[in-house]
Amino acid sequence: MKKKLSTTDITGVILAGGRGSRMGGQDKGLIDFNGLPLVEHLLNALQPQTGAVLINANRNHERYQRYGLPVVNDELSGFQGPLAGFAAAMQEAKTAYIMTVPCDGPTIAPDMAERLLQALQQNDAELAVAHDGERLQPVHALIPVSLLPSLLAFLENGDRKIDLWYAQHRMARADFADCRDMFRNINTPEQQAEMEGVKIPLPSSTTPFPILGFCAWSGTGKTTLLTELIPRLKFAGLRLTVIKHGHHNIELDTPGKDSYRFREAGADQVLLASRKRMAMMQECKTQREPELVDVLHFVNPDCADLVLVEGFKHTAIPKIEVHRPSLGKPLLFPDDSHVIALATDDMTLETPPHITKLDINQPDQIAEFVLNWMKKGETPPSTHHIRSAPSCADDLDPTSLSVAAARSRIMDALQTVSPALKRPLRDALGHILAEDVISPLNVPNHVNSAMDGYALNGTDLPGDAIREYRVIGTVFAGVPFSASCAQGECVRIMTGAPMPTGTDTVVMQEQTEAGAAGRVRIGAGHRSGQNVRQAGEDIAKDSCVISAGRRINPADLGVLASLGISELSVYRPLRVAFFSTGDELRSIGETLRDGEVYDSNRYALYGMLKQLNVDILDMGVVRDDPTALEAAFLQASAIADVVITSGGVSVGEADYTKLILDKLGQINFWKIAIKPGRPLAFGKLGNALFFGLPGNPVAVMVTFLQFVQPALLKLAGQTADQALLVDAISQSRLKKRPGRMEFQRGTVSRAADGKLVVEKSGYQGSGVLSSMSKGNCLIILPEASATVEPGDVVQVQLFGW
Repeated sequence: MKKKLSTTDITGVILAGGRGSRMGGQDKGLIDFNGLPLVEHLLNALQPQTGAVLINANRNHERYQRYGLPVVNDELSGFQGPLAGFAAAMQEAKTAYIMTVPCDGPTIAPDMAERLLQALQQNDAELAVAHDGERLQPVHALIPVSLLPSLLAFLENGDRKIDLWYAQHRMARADFADCRDMFRNINTPEQQAEMEGVKIPLPSSTTPFPILGFCAWSGTGKTTLLTELIPRLKFAGLRLTVIKHGHHNIELDTPGKDSYRFREAGADQVLLASRKRMAMMQECKTQREPELVDVLHFVNPDCADLVLVEGFKHTAIPKIEVHRPSLGKPLLFPDDSHVIALATDDMTLETPPHITKLDINQPDQIAEFVLNWMKKGETPPSTHHIRSAPSCADDLDPTSLSVAAARSRIMDALQTVSPALKRPLRDALGHILAEDVISPLNVPNHVNSAMDGYALNGTDLPGDAIREYRVIGTVFAGVPFSASCAQGECVRIMTGAPMPTGTDTVVMQEQTEAGAAGRVRIGAGHRSGQNVRQAGEDIAKDSCVISAGRRINPADLGVLASLGISELSVYRPLRVAFFSTGDELRSIGETLRDGEVYDSNRYALYGMLKQLNVDILDMGVVRDDPTALEAAFLQASAIADVVITSGGVSVGEADYTKLILDKLGQINFWKIAIKPGRPLAFGKLGNALFFGLPGNPVAVMVTFLQFVQPALLKLAGQTADQALLVDAISQSRLKKRPGRMEFQRGTVSRAADGKLVVEKSGYQGSGVLSSMSKGNCLIILPEASATVEPGDVVQVQLFGW
């Protein structure tokens, strides 16, 4: 048994060193929580139970240093996860142990250090890690500083997973099942609001179907109960959707099955379809636990009179708790106000009046309770209020597609449509290469000098003393030299000239001095082979010089000319037809009457299309008339590869727009969780692809950049079809509520310290086009992010990428 340790042997470590990719790029340790930054809550909890405290952070050092504590940066580059923070803290700590906690959880057990110490000593272990009753919580740990060499060796091998490093050592599990709230961290504004006790709308209040959760400790029998309830609820005529939360792989992801092989090969989404059922597997790119609101995006309302949820126990939805006292686990409902009933095998348990007690062995009784609960939730029609449908003013509409999902659907439906043609080299500028260019020769095509100087054999270079050489001639670029260079001899050589026989090294003329007549003096310090360009050093014969899919630029013309290539196989430019719809629109030069506006959308679209080197067919303004619209759609689809319209795809627009599009083609109308620009239509009109954009000017430009531009680039054959995003520090307060991805207009510049900074460019309304004109980028605020404060890091998309 190890000698009992005391709190003076422990340094508490707050890990705040992450990328800041969640909560809109905010530093979570500095997020305000119930009036104090999160880091202060942790400091107040750690200081009474540890001998010292330090903070691991990779940004905002000045703000953390205000607390008068050591602030250490990860010494490993590239944000290599919590282990990098462990290593930095272990090197800084003056105690035998460190105790780590993440910065984004506002509470820890008041006896956390004592519990970890007890587990460590009782199990004669090297380190102790918290366990919540279901799984390990690896960032809540007690680790000896003496393991630093082991950790550094682990990281140097390229490993990053905490559990793999723990597995190399004797590890004790400390039981924290009775205080699981300490492991709840804040990754979304919804979680922050819920944990602060702020009343926020339940997911069920924003969906067209009621949601009922079933929560319990693992092994209690939630799944068994649900399988008994489902047939009874189906018998009552309900259409049921069931959502199950798992922490790792999903059970249909079985080795040997085709779907497993597709996913293992790298597919981001795998869809399975038969005449009986459909299934979908999608990779979670965020690397965070999904929230229930994320999953609700995929629920088909046609299958959902009621959504039953197993898991997501911390989500604010009505729940039935399943409880078996024999398992020795505590009840959840004392700390969860959303529990409405308790299904248990001990009917003697006392419950508050608002919680109905149900016999877990009587599924008929529980099904009847669920049906009665649904009836109580029905709201009779009101004569005083209008029931609102989802609109572009809503921040969260579960029936909307995410930006990523909409872009993925579009891109998956595309193939390059333009045939290849031959173009003279100069005329290929700006076009997209259709075939790889293979070099017919070496560049340079012979071994030559990279300097003006003297060529000689590297084995004949001087040693420690200055040596004199006889100059046997001079060789110029483009002129061969027939003589051979022997020992004690050299050749005067010019840049680009072929290396004479017997030479492989050039000493630049500035590092020589004249000797006797016809001689040159060379000193020590040179190496064999210096200042010589080998044949094929730049481009090797038969190598791929430029790959298909690249847009030819001026440098490419120079490279290809150096190979003697006179023409290229390029894709034909796309033909894109576009027009605006609306009786209120007038073209430049016409006189405006009351209620009329000049059509700015066509000019913005023209400018963005012009930059893509497509053939542009501007069809003007088409009035809101069924005959005129149908004629315009037919004409555009007959002459163009792609047809783009602005206006006419929102709720409230003339119904015949949708009817005409459905008549002439296969069109999908989507609501997208984006601001500005929620409505979008995409599909086919005859042989042409169709994009129907919103009518507001900024929404037109934003949806074009996010959906149309990458689609056009892929259709045209270009391989680089996604925008380059960069990080910048916000100088403005950017107001936002969670629920939609927002694209605010901004101006990015470089500050005096060399860092990129961005500030918003004026009022952000979707009709205020001047904000696009004044700015040079879009500031991207993810769906889950809330208001951005000055100093927070955001991603920006530069115009004209």
